[in-house]
Amino acid sequence: MALISPILDNRSYEQLRDELIRRIPVYAPEWTNHNESDPGIALVELFAYLGESLLYRFNQIPDAARIEFLRMLGVRPRPAQSALTLLAVSTERAEGVQILQGSEAAAGAVSFQTQDEVYAWPLDLVAAGKTPEDPADTKTGHDSSEDALARAKAKKATAQFYRTTVVSADPLAADAVSVDVSAQADRSLWIALLRKDTTDVEKLAGRTLFIGVAFDETIAEPVQLEALKADGAAAFRSDGLTSSPPPMLWRLWNGPPKTPAGSKGGAGGKGGNGSPGGAETPAFQELQVLGDTTKGLVSSGVVKLALPAGLPTVTAPSSGGQDSPPPLEDTKLAQNVIAWIQVCRPENADANDSIHRVRWVGINAVQAIASRTAAAELLGNGTGDGDQQLPLNHHPVVPGSMVLEVEEPAGWTSWLEVENFSGSGAGDRHYLVDYDHGSVSFGRARVPQIGERIRVLAYQYGGGSAGNVAAGAVSALPGTAGVKVANPLPAAGGADGVRIDEAMDAIPAEVHRHDRAVIGADFRDLALQVSGVQRAETLPLLHPDNPTVPAAGVVSVMVFPEFDLRNPAAPMPDLGLLRRVARYLDARRLVTTELYVIPPEYVRISVSVGVQVRAGYQVDAVRRWVELILRQYLAPLPPYGPDGGGWPLGRTIRRAELEAIAVQVEGVEYLEDLLLASPDAPRTEQPRIDLLPWQLPELAAITVVSGTPLPVGTEYAPAPAPKVPVPLPPEVC
Repeated sequence: MALISPILDNRSYEQLRDELIRRIPVYAPEWTNHNESDPGIALVELFAYLGESLLYRFNQIPDAARIEFLRMLGVRPRPAQSALTLLAVSTERAEGVQILQGSEAAAGAVSFQTQDEVYAWPLDLVAAGKTPEDPADTKTGHDSSEDALARAKAKKATAQFYRTTVVSADPLAADAVSVDVSAQADRSLWIALLRKDTTDVEKLAGRTLFIGVAFDETIAEPVQLEALKADGAAAFRSDGLTSSPPPMLWRLWNGPPKTPAGSKGGAGGKGGNGSPGGAETPAFQELQVLGDTTKGLVSSGVVKLALPAGLPTVTAPSSGGQDSPPPLEDTKLAQNVIAWIQVCRPENADANDSIHRVRWVGINAVQAIASRTAAAELLGNGTGDGDQQLPLNHHPVVPGSMVLEVEEPAGWTSWLEVENFSGSGAGDRHYLVDYDHGSVSFGRARVPQIGERIRVLAYQYGGGSAGNVAAGAVSALPGTAGVKVANPLPAAGGADGVRIDEAMDAIPAEVHRHDRAVIGADFRDLALQVSGVQRAETLPLLHPDNPTVPAAGVVSVMVFPEFDLRNPAAPMPDLGLLRRVARYLDARRLVTTELYVIPPEYVRISVSVGVQVRAGYQVDAVRRWVELILRQYLAPLPPYGPDGGGWPLGRTIRRAELEAIAVQVEGVEYLEDLLLASPDAPRTEQPRIDLLPWQLPELAAITVVSGTPLPVGTEYAPAPAPKVPVPLPPEVC
């Protein structure tokens, strides 16, 4: 039996007014003045206005019923997500400036709040690495390499030549340079602290530095599952993506190596703090890490370092020898260095825990979130009822930000926020938060008793896609004098909450899976709930290490981002998105399921089309529309593709199918021909290109011309000049 939707009255003020006036001749024929100046018409308009208000309230009943229905089923639509960004603070005050946690930073109308305190010092910073490079095979290159070996007192057989690579101060510049720490000669990142005009080095002793680090988490090279080795597949395993932070070592360089008295210097000695053997011993001081939001230099964040009380300073530029920082080619920077900090993994670290591409390093950094912190609120008193709900003053609420306490006989006691009461016992102090509408509710667990006061100490509210501001948009720090602030990278992670109609459409699947991932569709639907995911595909029994052989108990989830500015035709997720999906699915999978979260694999194809344009149509416009419709038809993301869900995995690309699509464009009389080719045979036209079950096409090149199509992979060339143009010199009087 079909459910009949309620018939609601959605007439507007104008419709109600006009209908009332049309009925006047029927009920009061003697009333002939229907102008707005008539007092009776004024009463009619007032009635129409009140009627529209009542109808508006009446039309809200279905939405309220839907919200209550979702609440009864325990379906929690995805709330709004707040954007995050890194802020870099600068000051010229010698004594430094303290910015407290919760300080507001403005990006136009969008407000950000600092998630931690930061003490800004008048310092600059430059990060560099030792990028391996072989000397030129010339006499000059040979002489320079011999000179470098002599200065470093090293042997050629054990030496690794390198060039100093400096991380760009502007990570978004066209020529920005990042440093892959795992590929450096010493697997280390070196950070130089630079003085400003107002820097007082003595005031830095024993103080805290706030160093921000941002990583380039894009997947550098296309992933090919058939060529992926075991260690490469392990990088996409769920426990590998969600593993605990790896260890790291932060050390302060004390200056050039010193040879202990009465010992013989040597080049092959072991570096460290007083290592035996009489070798040259560079003095390093290990720095204490007071805080780390980078999860062990895995993701972007801030590291808080405590400087020693006796801060050594660099009196001469580094020569770049063993256990020494790389020499800076910019002499002005080298002269302003006051200290070098080395960061690396310890000797016993796992090979998969290497520090990867660093795109930005900054001093006086702090993370900020696009939300605001509400003041403490007294919500009310407990009633002892199991369905008590208490409203908050602000919404939407940022998930996980609330601190709630109940005044029990023993005093104020903290309660725990949960996603649902399915795992709550009768004595558990649990509560739910309706993030969108801003309310707190109690259920099957312990409830506040009659008279027990309920308070919220703090929570954050706000969020949405408006917080995804561009780099440099945050330019003000109201209430803090003597500082400047900027965000070197765009804010990311902000997303609007799910609409009611979208949540209603998801009810059947939500009720079926109960927030658990068991079958393939469960993994796909749950992955789509992660902010930033536009498409997800489940590949049961596919192991990335050996995709052609079914593997029992293995599930691979292929993730597509919402967009990819670098390559819109073949969008690739970054490692941060893969980690978020793995973390979300890992908590909901069966214990026996081996889960992998992988990026898509694309096969590059080329298309060349020759069209005959109908009379009266502009040729270039028709060519552009043919190219656009083919790009959309082969696109991997919704709402494009053959069925609006992106190109299906493993679907064969047929020339006849593309011809049928191109000929539908208005203005196309017929196709002269359509040429299809793959990178394996770029000059050989193929009627079809077969894909493996996990592959997708990437339209690498497309050319649409009027008439005979050009060879695949070529473009229009300008007509050659009949003769060589030679300019005459200007006439001089």
